[in-house]
Amino acid sequence: MGSKFSKHAIRRLIIAGKALGAGRHPLQGSDCENQAALTAWYASSLGARLFVSEARSIAPVLEKLFGYHLLFIGACKGIKMIESSPITHKILLGNRNDAWCVGSDVSLFSDPRALALQNESIDVVVLHHALEFTESSRTVLREAVRVLRPGGHIVLITFQPLSLWGLKRLLLAAIPLRSSVSRQPPWEGRFRHPSRLIDWLGVLDVQELTSFSAMHEFPLQFLKNGGRLERLAATIENWGLRFKSPFGASSIIVGIKQSRPLTPNALKWRQALPASIHGVPSTLQGHSSQSEVSWKDRFYTDKINADRED
Repeated sequence: MGSKFSKHAIRRLIIAGKALGAGRHPLQGSDCENQAALTAWYASSLGARLFVSEARSIAPVLEKLFGYHLLFIGACKGIKMIESSPITHKILLGNRNDAWCVGSDVSLFSDPRALALQNESIDVVVLHHALEFTESSRTVLREAVRVLRPGGHIVLITFQPLSLWGLKRLLLAAIPLRSSVSRQPPWEGRFRHPSRLIDWLGVLDVQELTSFSAMHEFPLQFLKNGGRLERLAATIENWGLRFKSPFGASSIIVGIKQSRPLTPNALKWRQALPASIHGVPSTLQGHSSQSEVSWKDRFYTDKINADRED
């Protein structure tokens, strides 16, 4: 009985993993509803700890990125995440249909799938979990790269499937009767491996500069202050940061947009000769009036003509 149950459980895990990896599970709500639910989840104990870890991890990166304009696509409370950036003009994207944006620091209301911005007008773009809770992930990423200037930087923050958080998501998806927790962010989102996202960026002429992860502790909603689980979680977090573990809850990818080189026109170093020139060297004989010679040949020809006049 026990062996049959274990085989059945393993089989369900494999099926759930394949379904989640292929992205076949549909999202429950619209993009706006999922983003609002994610913002509400960040107000929880686990979400607050994740937010602090992500902000602490990308702060050294943002401090080294300069420019005039920074665009943030994600939760409306993200202004606290990018406040370490030296760029003064920070654009926080929101949607007019989102009630959770009321009273926030939103400075631009637009659809992330069709940004109301000019091409190559932004210096730094930060995507904070903007690809996991939409059916148009590639469109959102393409729009972000479109408004990014050549030489500009993009910071991509997504959930990591190869982590304790990915394991919890897999277990929730394998439950026969899916609970309401598995249908809510962040467990409902589509966790993608960083290598796949790097391939997407490469197609859009964005080169990866560095990638790392944040938040290595257990995905537990409540931790007792001073308890064993809290001390163990702090130890795991410190070890993950110390040894730069790639298996954190959030994957952070930093890339730079490449500028396509222009094809230079061939320089015309040769000019046409007159129809007949006396004293042309033998190396130039046979050239018609439409042929071209170098400036050195013209110099020698002029010198020969000057000697004949003398």
